[in-house]
Amino acid sequence: MATRRKKLVLIDGNSLVHRGFHAFSRLNLTSPTGEHTGATYGFAFILLNILNKLKPDYIAVTFDTQTPTFRHEEYKEYKATRIKAPQELYDQIPRIQELVETFNIPMFLKDGFEADDIIGTLSAQAPKDIDTYIATGDMDTLQLVDNNTFVYAPRKGFSDMLIFDADTVKHLKGLAPSQMIDYKGLRGDPSDNIPGVPGIGEKGALQLLQEFGSIENLYKNLDKVPNRYHKLLEANREIAEQSKKLATIIRDVPIKLDLKLAVLKEYDEKKVRDLFYKLGFNSLMNKLPKSTAEQSLPIKETPSSPPLDKGGMGGVVKKTIKNQADKIDAELEPVLKRIESAGVLLDTKWITNLNKEVSAKLLELSGQIYKHSHQDFNINSPSQLATVLFEKLHLPTEGISKTKTGYSTAASELNKLKDAHPIIEPILEYRELEKLRNTYLETLPGLVDKDSRLHTHFAQNTSTGRLSSSEPNLQNIPIRTELGAEIRKAFIAPKGYQLISADYSQVELRVVAHISQDKRLLETFLKNEDVHTATAAEIEGVSMDEVTSAQRRKAKAVNFGLIYGISAHGLAEGTGMSYGEAKDYIEKYFALHPSVKKYIKDTILFAQQKGFVQTLLGRKRELPEVNSNIVNVRLAAERMAINAPIQGTAADIIKLAMIEIDKNLSKISPKSKMVLQIHDELLFEVPEGEISKAADFVKETMENIYPLDVPLTVNIESGPNWGDTRELSFRS
Repeated sequence: MATRRKKLVLIDGNSLVHRGFHAFSRLNLTSPTGEHTGATYGFAFILLNILNKLKPDYIAVTFDTQTPTFRHEEYKEYKATRIKAPQELYDQIPRIQELVETFNIPMFLKDGFEADDIIGTLSAQAPKDIDTYIATGDMDTLQLVDNNTFVYAPRKGFSDMLIFDADTVKHLKGLAPSQMIDYKGLRGDPSDNIPGVPGIGEKGALQLLQEFGSIENLYKNLDKVPNRYHKLLEANREIAEQSKKLATIIRDVPIKLDLKLAVLKEYDEKKVRDLFYKLGFNSLMNKLPKSTAEQSLPIKETPSSPPLDKGGMGGVVKKTIKNQADKIDAELEPVLKRIESAGVLLDTKWITNLNKEVSAKLLELSGQIYKHSHQDFNINSPSQLATVLFEKLHLPTEGISKTKTGYSTAASELNKLKDAHPIIEPILEYRELEKLRNTYLETLPGLVDKDSRLHTHFAQNTSTGRLSSSEPNLQNIPIRTELGAEIRKAFIAPKGYQLISADYSQVELRVVAHISQDKRLLETFLKNEDVHTATAAEIEGVSMDEVTSAQRRKAKAVNFGLIYGISAHGLAEGTGMSYGEAKDYIEKYFALHPSVKKYIKDTILFAQQKGFVQTLLGRKRELPEVNSNIVNVRLAAERMAINAPIQGTAADIIKLAMIEIDKNLSKISPKSKMVLQIHDELLFEVPEGEISKAADFVKETMENIYPLDVPLTVNIESGPNWGDTRELSFRS
């Protein structure tokens, strides 16, 4: 009788997180404390399926990191068209990693590489007497299938799982696993924005590969290719080869498979049950595989092992109102619907003309760049740009980060070279203009309704309580750049109306002053002094009148940075200070503001002890990962712990103001309407004859909506468009 072959299961974490999120998002699953759990539930569901059905001997999970990969460096547009998932998905990843930890399963991550590449490398290193199963929702991994490697993937939902071997791939796809990368090279992949050969679709790619086998063989026999494909292939050889390369999972990531580390270990069943109970996953309790670590304990109903859910999904499908923050969110929903319905008027002609100007400027910048480089090249290609900068122009590479393909050309690295060569400035400007052109100038005119009004969609789906905006996202239009101001001019008031902008001044720092009770911060705001100038004067040891603009910028970076956990290294990079100067600056700041330092220390300790932090109005941010054994996960959670009470309270304050304004604005000015919310700013459409009384009402409401120990201050401006507003004067 043949001996059973051992199994190694490699789980594509990011793929299954996304699959789980989309599978269960319509149910709006939350934990008993209100934490979003759809993605976590989906991942837990399939993990238990893997443990119970595949019964692996070895297991590991891979995750992407936030670092751009070598594919982004080689092809700037890689995944550029992919729509970013809601923030609530990304907020669940630390929780999912905690779940993996609780099951004693090792995780593999590597900056610069995707989870697929790590899986490809680990599967290549697996001994041939072991069967490797890749658990994923991503069909890209079919290229890895061979006699010892299989893909385990859901077909429909999460219950119908299929094992892909080489015969299954051939039967369902019409090609061998090794041909899947050639298929993408010809057909492309819209989900990853891999272009493929224009004009060759699914049928054409399949037909060509069934006859010629590979892209390389196609080009060797181009004279035998049917005429309708011959010209397309001849004109796009570079694209075909690059597309195949982008689609190819690499198998030599500098990472090592240690089977001893990957052995399926016993897990602490009590810890897992505690976590499932905390997340509301009662229906998954009876799916837990037996663990000998807990065999001596009978499974019974205890505080850590709640009654098993006899049916249903587990999780809280409808969120109940538990605190003031929940009440605020519930009351804000109809307000947001009214804002969305109203929309804001867009001057499409202005946007079109601006697009022409920016396109002309991009051409001009291209000319400057080509002149400095003495050659034409694809400015949007990081690899071509790196060749020009570091091989042709021989720019210094000391201190420049490297990627798998060479020196990085990211903006942070190019900024280090500003004084090294005149080509850098036009490159940075080109990139910024190109990004805004693609994001706004090309897209906004196509999103308006028949009345030229733009209707963004607001969602209360962020972990801090801030609103998000989509289709289009209007939260990211730059405030301080020239082009950002020009784009804002396209948001206009109808004839006979003006726009009123009401913007909270430094609301988050005022919240810091209130929560920390820092004496110097409190005094600064009570005296109505500029907080950044005051901070600079304190640290530099000069009077406020003597503070330079450069000193104020440093102080501003510290004021905003330290409350979000910025390090000396981060401050140095952001301000141009040396590491030593930044470290000294931070030490001086905390010496002058000991209560801020105490707030940071106490908040992290509270999070470690309680597993959450909360805003002044009771909005909780669950942070179990603050006690993670993974250093990067723990440090990120500590930064979130510092940030969430501050940013969340500021978000709660503007939400309260929106609710109150919505209730009473029509009584003050019946035809006025709230049309946008952008972080700490509200935008209103107001009849020209009612500007003064509407502005008075908005300012008074916003400044008195919540009692802090320092005054809330609102800057009010009005104008014919969002970019041309002027400050309004008010009676004292």
